[in-house]
Amino acid sequence: MNEHAVLDRICATGSFGPEVRIGPGDDMALLDLASESSGTGVLVAVDQIIDGIHVCVDGTPLSIIGRKAVARALSDVAAMAGRPVASLVSAVVPMGWSDESAIELFEGMRDAATQYRSPIIGGDLAVHQDAASPLTCSVTVLARPTEHGPVSRFGAQVGDRICVTGRLGGSLDEDGAGHHLTFEPRIGEAIMLHAILGEQLHAMIDLSDGLGTDAAHMVERDPCMQMHIDASLIPCSEGSSWRQAVHDGEDYELCFCTSGLVPEQILECPVTEIGRVVECSADDARRVVVVDGSDEHDVTNAGWEHVTK
Repeated sequence: MNEHAVLDRICATGSFGPEVRIGPGDDMALLDLASESSGTGVLVAVDQIIDGIHVCVDGTPLSIIGRKAVARALSDVAAMAGRPVASLVSAVVPMGWSDESAIELFEGMRDAATQYRSPIIGGDLAVHQDAASPLTCSVTVLARPTEHGPVSRFGAQVGDRICVTGRLGGSLDEDGAGHHLTFEPRIGEAIMLHAILGEQLHAMIDLSDGLGTDAAHMVERDPCMQMHIDASLIPCSEGSSWRQAVHDGEDYELCFCTSGLVPEQILECPVTEIGRVVECSADDARRVVVVDGSDEHDVTNAGWEHVTK
């Protein structure tokens, strides 16, 4: 693979909005973030995918892998009800890749970034020198808060309704395909939820690691709060149990806590109330409890681990 030839081809493609004053090809990009009268500040997040952990390159089109790399990062924007502005991408590809393989990966990234109005404005490309080293892609996204400001994951209050978008569980098929490759970041849904609920939308997170682990993050700063979830209310994907919905991860749906009335659907996406935030003893280490009939299950640490197998 010719790194400079690939970068030249990448820099020659793509379209950028008026906020991008200097795009890819220079040492740094230049953004004009004062062009709209929206919320103040800039939201910044970085995420990555690694072959063998988040994707399986063998059998998965590289354009789909590139799409997921960007979509994962954009899901963090949705979690804070932000509006994407731009993206930076970096990849270390396996030894022996051709120019066309790198371009296919990039085109998947570019198409996803363009779809969500987060054009790729720069990045970096390198080749592993060890034949056993896996593909690694890192994506940084920049976003604006809306006029309502960003939504943190830590603002839950006792008595809040716990709600989720979409359906959960079964995100990874046995052959490596599945929802984890095709999900849509809930950016529009998050912005609309924030507009409807306003200050009553107290906390939100995207479900990448699993409902148990991610919901636990929302109350981890207050030892006297606990998430109580009704197993019968969890919206499971077809063929999935509530345990899979809690454990599997890679759903990229939203979980949020609110004191307001929740719509049953938003932008054609179902919204389901699954439980309440309750007060608990500081000695009770359970952050998330699933109630299944008369049984209570501690799912605080139930989720998908980002480690090699």
